[in-house]
Amino acid sequence: MFSVSDISRYYGLAFGLRDFLRNKITLEQSKKFISTRLQNRERNFLNLIQKVIYENPESPYLKLLKNAGCEFGDIESLVNKDGIEPTLCKLLEEGVYISWEEFKGKRDVIRGGNRFHVRERDFDNPLLPDYYHVKTSGSRSAGTRTIFDLKYLWEKSYYALPMLAVNNALDAPMGLWMPGLPSMAGIVPLLRYWSLGRPIARWFSPVTESQVQASLRDRLATRFTIYSARLWGAKLVKPEYVSLAQAVKVARWMADTRKQFETCSISCFVSPAVKICQAAIENGLDIEGTHFFVGGEPLTEAKRQQIEAAGALAVPRYFTTEIDIIGCGCPGTAADDDVHFFHDSLALIEHQRKVEHTDTYVNAFHFTNLSLSAPKIMLNVESDDYGVMETRSCGCLFEQLGFVRHLHHIRSFAKLTGSGMTIIGSDFVHILEKVLPQKYGGAATDYQLLEEEDNHGQTHLNLIVSPSVGAINDSEVINTVLSELHRSVRSGKLAAGFWSQINTLQVKRIYPISSSGKVMTLHLTKQK
Repeated sequence: MFSVSDISRYYGLAFGLRDFLRNKITLEQSKKFISTRLQNRERNFLNLIQKVIYENPESPYLKLLKNAGCEFGDIESLVNKDGIEPTLCKLLEEGVYISWEEFKGKRDVIRGGNRFHVRERDFDNPLLPDYYHVKTSGSRSAGTRTIFDLKYLWEKSYYALPMLAVNNALDAPMGLWMPGLPSMAGIVPLLRYWSLGRPIARWFSPVTESQVQASLRDRLATRFTIYSARLWGAKLVKPEYVSLAQAVKVARWMADTRKQFETCSISCFVSPAVKICQAAIENGLDIEGTHFFVGGEPLTEAKRQQIEAAGALAVPRYFTTEIDIIGCGCPGTAADDDVHFFHDSLALIEHQRKVEHTDTYVNAFHFTNLSLSAPKIMLNVESDDYGVMETRSCGCLFEQLGFVRHLHHIRSFAKLTGSGMTIIGSDFVHILEKVLPQKYGGAATDYQLLEEEDNHGQTHLNLIVSPSVGAINDSEVINTVLSELHRSVRSGKLAAGFWSQINTLQVKRIYPISSSGKVMTLHLTKQK
């Protein structure tokens, strides 16, 4: 049922779309906007801290700052003296940070003798209109409630044209192979590229609404966005269902588009990009010189090689639903997943932490938003990602704009990824320790989940079942896991919808790897 407030939200969204879609962003405007934001970086940070934290008595960060005895004037003095990043490091040392478990509402915040509980909505930006809320798709991040805000989408769209220009793809027709709501992976670029004057040519969705059990609200929101946009003159394309097993259909569209326009680009997750390229090779389709703008999972050496084997170019992007775009690659990469870090709207520091259930330590990324339009207020919020951060020169347009900081070898210490869909590893623990032993026998120690990459660049999730459990039906066990994900994990609905199409989840009858934890991600496994 829809309430008066629901109708009001859709009314506000409709008129927000009108203003959003009637304006266009140019490359020169993008350069100027980014330059201005870099010049005002410290001022923007202090303005945000003052308005949404110190003037917001409900802010969880205010509790941390008071616990640290830190007033706004103290932060202002530190920033003016040392800059943003050194200030953030000092705040972190004083306990002013939020771990990823706390940010997801999975754990109480404990600093010294103080303890308090936080919910996901406590980190919402109080200055934003409450148009629409989504749950993250489980791509790169997992299950966070986020406000969909058009002003923030507009701000982040200023990166898109430089991204295309850097990679010589300004004139390439763009397609999508991304899911619709509840994932934002499809609807955001659909709107974004219209604002650039480069409408999405085709939108392929790898899952149906029924496969991900999309709510009535999500189903109506997708249609409302597309058809209300058409009222304002924006002829947005509708999603067309093309399963992961039908990658050749996307490959054929790319080959036909390349033949007609001499170039073509597509935005998709990394593993589906590999499937498109494999399908193109197997079916003799020419997609040489096309661009794959990929993200949602690590672009490993094996995956890049599979894409390049078809003559295509892989452009890595680093993004999360809570933040949107964080960085994008250029032709002068130093690593397979190297991206320029967009520090005009974000700050990033690293801090060492122990990975739960292992003896491994990583330098986890901690992000801080610098925009008053950000849906989530983030002050030293720990991501469950880690990687290499460095400053170097490559000579591209991004560097000319001032983006000289690079991130690469970006990996997760807590998420498992298959076919571009991500689930927090801890969400599997209940299934491994309770559901499977109760249904198939054995003890909690007889089950383990292991992320691995095959020779074709595809990431698989191996459900390790000890031989001591006895005879089991592999397909039945996999169906049990997928059904449990559908039932118990919000972001699991989308992941299960993807994984049910192909053999992402596989059973291995070996003894669990001792002392490695219940869930082992690919890259932590390689460190062993």
